[in-house]
Amino acid sequence: MNQHQLETLKKNNEESHDFVKSCFRFALMIILKDPNDTRITISRLCKIAGVSRTAFYRNYHDVEDVLIDEIVTFSMALAGQIKTDVYENWLSLFKLVESKLEDLKAIVNAGFEHKILEVFLSLLPEEGDNRTIQTIWLSLFYTFMVQWVKEGKPKKAEDMARIAFKFTQNIPLVAAE
Repeated sequence: MNQHQLETLKKNNEESHDFVKSCFRFALMIILKDPNDTRITISRLCKIAGVSRTAFYRNYHDVEDVLIDEIVTFSMALAGQIKTDVYENWLSLFKLVESKLEDLKAIVNAGFEHKILEVFLSLLPEEGDNRTIQTIWLSLFYTFMVQWVKEGKPKKAEDMARIAFKFTQNIPLVAAE
């Protein structure tokens, strides 16, 4: 096999791996959204995802890992929305929350909201003044987001951005040097 074929094989394996993981995350959200039965088992995840138990264990250790993977995926999407203007930052974040509202509602209603904050905080730099500032921002965002989700989203993303901006406009985005 030549180098090009090896690279193609590696890329195909990565895409297959990502697809299988997305199937498990999708299956988890189906289970969490079912008000009649939120039992989360590996067998049930595999059946809904249409993927074998072997594939599950190739990608995850337990069901909680699937939830964490879903939250990390959401967190990475949030990170891609970060702007330098405070109001625009809030607006882009809340628009993403609005687009994922049903999934977030399912996670919160299942009692896993604490996992969201745990994942958010685990993705921050390990030390430094900017970690402190980022922790403040993440904690504020988490609080606003969870409250919005729990209230059943009575407001639009624009309304939430205005409210958040009102209370945070004087907080720096990065630590002063």
